Amino acid sequence: MFMFRNCAVLLVIGSVCCFIFGLFHLYAEVEPNACRMTYMFSEPMFAPVGVKNGERYPNYGLYYYYEGLRQPVDPLKRKMTGAPVIFIPGNAGSYKQVRSLGSVALRKAMSDDAGIRLDYYTIDFDEELSALYGGYLYRQLSYLKLCIRTILSIYEDRAEQPSIVLIGHSMGGKLAQSVLVDPVIGQHINTILSISTPLDEPVLNLDGQLETFYAQTDVVLGKLRTATVPTSTTNVCDSLHQRPPSVVRMASQESSARLDNVLLISTGGGNRDLLVRPGLTTSRFNDLHAMTSAIPRVSLSCDHLSAVWCLQFMQAINRFLFSIAHVRDDRSSVNFGTNKQRNLQSALAHFVKPRRRQQSTVHLGAAGNWHEEKRLVINKFFTNGLKGIYFDLIGLQRQERYKKMAIEALNVDDDDWLFGCAADEHNKTGQLYCKKATSLMHLVQRLPNEDRDPRSIAILDLHNLRKTYLQWTHVVVRLPPSQRRTGYNLDIYDPRERVTDIRMPRWYTMARLPVINETLQGTLHHRIRIAEMVDPYQSIRVIVEPLQCINPEYRVTARLCVPWAAGFERYQTLKSVDQKPQLFANVPTLVPRHYNTTLNPVILDLYLDPVCRYRISYEYSYTSALSRLVLEFYGWLPAHLACVLLIVLRKQVQLFHEVGSFRSLRPYVGYLQYTSLYVVTACRLLKKVIITSRILPEPENLDYSINVSIVIHCAAMALSLLATLCTWLALTLYGNAFYRVALRLTRLSQASSNIMISIMTNLPITYGILTIATTVGSCSGIGLLLAFVFYFLMLSNAYKDYLEDFLWQKAANLVRGKPAAVAQDDVKEGEQNQAEDQLQEKDESEENEEEEQKDEQSEPCLGLQNFSFHVTLLLMLLMQLLLNAPTSLAWLRSRRHGIALPDPNLYTSIVVLGSLSLLLQLRAPQKCSGYWMLSIVLYFLAGIVLLYCQAAIYRLNYVLAAAFALLALHQSLWILWRRVAGI
Repeated sequence: MFMFRNCAVLLVIGSVCCFIFGLFHLYAEVEPNACRMTYMFSEPMFAPVGVKNGERYPNYGLYYYYEGLRQPVDPLKRKMTGAPVIFIPGNAGSYKQVRSLGSVALRKAMSDDAGIRLDYYTIDFDEELSALYGGYLYRQLSYLKLCIRTILSIYEDRAEQPSIVLIGHSMGGKLAQSVLVDPVIGQHINTILSISTPLDEPVLNLDGQLETFYAQTDVVLGKLRTATVPTSTTNVCDSLHQRPPSVVRMASQESSARLDNVLLISTGGGNRDLLVRPGLTTSRFNDLHAMTSAIPRVSLSCDHLSAVWCLQFMQAINRFLFSIAHVRDDRSSVNFGTNKQRNLQSALAHFVKPRRRQQSTVHLGAAGNWHEEKRLVINKFFTNGLKGIYFDLIGLQRQERYKKMAIEALNVDDDDWLFGCAADEHNKTGQLYCKKATSLMHLVQRLPNEDRDPRSIAILDLHNLRKTYLQWTHVVVRLPPSQRRTGYNLDIYDPRERVTDIRMPRWYTMARLPVINETLQGTLHHRIRIAEMVDPYQSIRVIVEPLQCINPEYRVTARLCVPWAAGFERYQTLKSVDQKPQLFANVPTLVPRHYNTTLNPVILDLYLDPVCRYRISYEYSYTSALSRLVLEFYGWLPAHLACVLLIVLRKQVQLFHEVGSFRSLRPYVGYLQYTSLYVVTACRLLKKVIITSRILPEPENLDYSINVSIVIHCAAMALSLLATLCTWLALTLYGNAFYRVALRLTRLSQASSNIMISIMTNLPITYGILTIATTVGSCSGIGLLLAFVFYFLMLSNAYKDYLEDFLWQKAANLVRGKPAAVAQDDVKEGEQNQAEDQLQEKDESEENEEEEQKDEQSEPCLGLQNFSFHVTLLLMLLMQLLLNAPTSLAWLRSRRHGIALPDPNLYTSIVVLGSLSLLLQLRAPQKCSGYWMLSIVLYFLAGIVLLYCQAAIYRLNYVLAAAFALLALHQSLWILWRRVAGI
């Protein structure tokens, strides 16, 4: 038992250190911000648009965006000819965030020869915290529908009724998706583009209304749209470009739901976005998902705020919108195309970039410089560019083992440069050339290379080419005329030498493992297949060390593909020797159940610079793994903290039942425990029993490793100790300071506050009446705050009184020991008398100590004198207060406009306040029986917290309220039974 206790202590300390380490390394994978700021060329202007029936929402507004016009614009009176786009801001977002999108669209419209123009509208939601309080979402959704109807009325005079594009940032994207719940409104929506939006589940589920909003949207969309869920056989890495399941579904004509005609596109910011994790930014109802690091001409990660002003990203969005818009034949207006398949192909071209295969042949002719290459490795560059077209013929007839060809071109932009053909011999010169050729650009992908030479690379299967095109003899590389440095690299190889299968190292594996000791000079491509990478916190560090380089500047691009997560293709780039030669590989979402990662592993493609030889190795990345663990699972911390407090409370009542004296006044009683770790492991087993039996409601679907739960739980244990220490220090040292702060906040005089505290201390039922009345009259958070302040001051006064009594008691003991001093003054009377006095003094002191111990043991630790018990209740009350903080903020903001918002935690707060006042009235805890039953119930409550409240944090309100109610019920029943028995 002693050894197990030591192991548990070491486990707790190690887990806490891991959590703190991850907390301090949150930016381990965050790349520098490469976004360019979007600047307005004229003064941004916002014209208010009157919304019909909008007077019910006095703090909301609809605006039309324009620039530089001196005369005010009124869309209701002016003929609008552009295609309508509505920007929806998110949590605490401003309607002015539309400036970047609108300004780029205005500049692009000036240079558009077709005359396409976009009309940008934006909605002012008063910068409400919609991610924290779900009551906002219903109001915002209703107002959004009114805005859509108003905008449709502006364009109703057109011969063709226009469809609307919705662009939502953060929670605005969820509102845009929820519009489809109303089919009447949904039929007027063309495309919904969400930017860094938690679509299928919130980042933090702090509110029951928030969960209800998501659940209702999910249920209705499940009936109106076709959903796509990854299965055990899903593998989006089979092809060169990830084909979204919606593309396959449309090709097979499986789209039959009512609102499948609306194009849904979601985007994520990548590792720079620490607010909305990448795994939350996709939805099962999406047609297309893309990370900004993989979007062509963007190729960077955006944080949550820069996603609405990043110039590269804003240009990509507007290029897509312009591509799906068209001008009517009479040039009277601009509309968005309603052919979803065509719009989806355009979205693929702008957000994924799969080049469509060109069926027609290209006539090349004998003109130009034609050359034939037979080498396996080629590095051919023209430093000063080319004056004319340059052709290289690369033969397909190779040894059987050379089945793969990696070919890369630099600075060719979007020109067609790769073809397949049957070569002919020139009659006069005898030189080989191709009259006709077929483009292979559908096999080419453009790699992000920041500001350096653009890289376009293709991985060709020579065996399939020879088998499919029997008449082909060569692959043609065509380099167009250019004044910049241009050229290409070629690498023909045996694929068995360029594919390495590895397994995800265990967390205790500290060694660096080799992939390849040294690559060959000229190697362009190496693939690493990673099996058993299943959890989003798992991460490996791939080290690509340059050994011998012809040129000191090199660049290595890594492409990570997760087979079960479409749209999460991610690129990382190493660009110089000054940078650490490392790349991180991890997955955004948990692997689906029964998924075989050995057959469908995570793919890491390394596109190497052929100027170097490399040593490639990998290891478990503790820095990245722990930082991702904190980012992914910090939302579990409140549930685990509540579990710890419930276990501590159980320990305290059990100890009080056994001891019941001042010996239990130690401030750390119950907190130095590891029993709650049993609850973590037991809940893992209990969850399986509940799912199998189907008797109780199904627990939360959180099938993560137990390592995550242990680390988070140990962090909660450390947090509980820290909170207890801070509370005791505040009670001991800063009670008067908090008292003065409370006076300032309540604006009470010192005399009035003393009278109020005295009344509440002696008649605590008034405490409950006051706080409950405040809760009903304002909101739950205000009542809980008032209760917490008075509870803290009552404890502070009680502790101060206890210290005074303690000091007086010690002083009295010193007075009783006075004969010792007298004896020392009378030493001159003789050694014999001195010895007798000392013997008598010793007997008296022993008697005094025995009497003191009897007094301590006989005096029970009741009411506020049981400080450890009440400090735990104070922390539970503080936790209830923090859980209600979003509701309180919403109530404070709504008072300015006279808006009544629902309070989802009103009844639980009343239960907590009533139970607490009853406990104080009964001077709980009393020395009574039945604590063993209460301990068992508290154990069950701790288990309920871990089974049902880790993701749904708002449910903790009900569990904490139940704990308070059970304590009050236990004490009340005991007092009632004792009185009945006494009668």
